[in-house]
Order: sequence, then C-alpha cells, then structure tokens
Amino acid sequence: MIKLKILPPTLREKKRYIAFNLFSENQIKKDEIIVFLWNNLINLYGEIESSKINLWLINIKTIKNHRRYQYKCIIKCRRGYEKEMITSLSAITRYKNNRVVIHTLGTSGTIKSLDEKFNLL
Repeated sequence: MIKLKILPPTLREKKRYIAFNLFSENQIKKDEIIVFLWNNLINLYGEIESSKINLWLINIKTIKNHRRYQYKCIIKCRRGYEKEMITSLSAITRYKNNRVVIHTLGTSGTIKSLDEKFNLL
C-alpha cells in the first residue's frame, strides 16, 4: 500500500480565521448558519469568487441572552480574502423573515489567538 505524502507547510494554502457575533430574533441552527453564510457569499460575489474564498464554519457558541439569541462564531477563509468575507458578513440582514445582525470581532492567523482575545471557545 502506497502512503500519500503530506504537503509541506510552504505549499499549503494559507488561511485566516474571522470571529463574529451573530444576533437573531429567533433561534438558528448550525446548519442554517452555514446555509445563509454561503448563500449570501454566492449572491454577492458569484460562485467562482465564493469558491476561491473557501468559507468554512469552525465553531459556534451560544450565549445566553434574555432579549434575543446570540452566537459567537469562528469561520475560516483563505488569506487575502478576509475583506470580501467581512463585507459579505456585514451585508446579511435577514434570514427567513428573521432579522439578523452580525458584528465582526476580529481576524487572526490562529484560532488560539482569537480565543485569547475574544473568549470564543
């Protein structure tokens, strides 16, 4: 059996992590968050640019709030496309007649540094 070689770090795709708060009137499931992030990205940039951004949802943490539903999320995207991803996040206002607000907290090269800054995990 032939073992596949692992790509060296210099040939791997560089990535960035973006942390954001998501506020919603109604509860949203993780699968629904993924769907409306991708749909908004495709509507804004098209399928080819969206595939280059390489969006991936890493973590979601539900925060208890008596007035609304609040989630802290981390997403991964390709380095160099952070501005496009943040623009796409800020363009989201509704999902299925549910008002949604997204506040971007910051970006980083590692999940650990995002967790240290914003207490996300």
